[in-house]
Amino acid sequence: MFERGLVALALSAFVVWLLLGWRRRRSDWLPRELRRAELAYAEKLFRGDGPTVLTAKVDRAYRLESGVLVLVELKTRGVNRPYRSDVIELSAQRVAIMKQTGEAVARHGYVVVQTGEGRRTAHKVTLLDGAEVEALVDRRKAILEGSVQPLRTCAPNLCRKCVFAKKCTDS
Repeated sequence: MFERGLVALALSAFVVWLLLGWRRRRSDWLPRELRRAELAYAEKLFRGDGPTVLTAKVDRAYRLESGVLVLVELKTRGVNRPYRSDVIELSAQRVAIMKQTGEAVARHGYVVVQTGEGRRTAHKVTLLDGAEVEALVDRRKAILEGSVQPLRTCAPNLCRKCVFAKKCTDS
């Protein structure tokens, strides 16, 4: 009888150890500052009204103990690095959240890249401020109106997918 109890206890301890290990591995990719943070928003759309309307869908936003939100953008790609477009995307999300909710959002965020092997890596990036985001919105509007010429990117693969590729100049 004692042996059965001992086996049951050992088995229970092993199951708890497995569950705790699985939980820990599940969040290993999270940056240290976010491991104790609360998930505030996931897959939520925000709209910042004003002279320029800005709409952005947030992958994840974590609330630190201080109340400040930190944005996380999840990407699946073959190259384990953030791109300038990721910074612009997170920056637009930051501005939209601040305009809609009035909440404080950190000037940094994370681009979490998952490669083909399933490994996730968090890259800390510095976000653009509101004025820089507004300038990008204004430039996009001017390109769409035809009053400004788009510029060719330094990443030629992006040009193949761009509707403006034929109108670009090399200047």
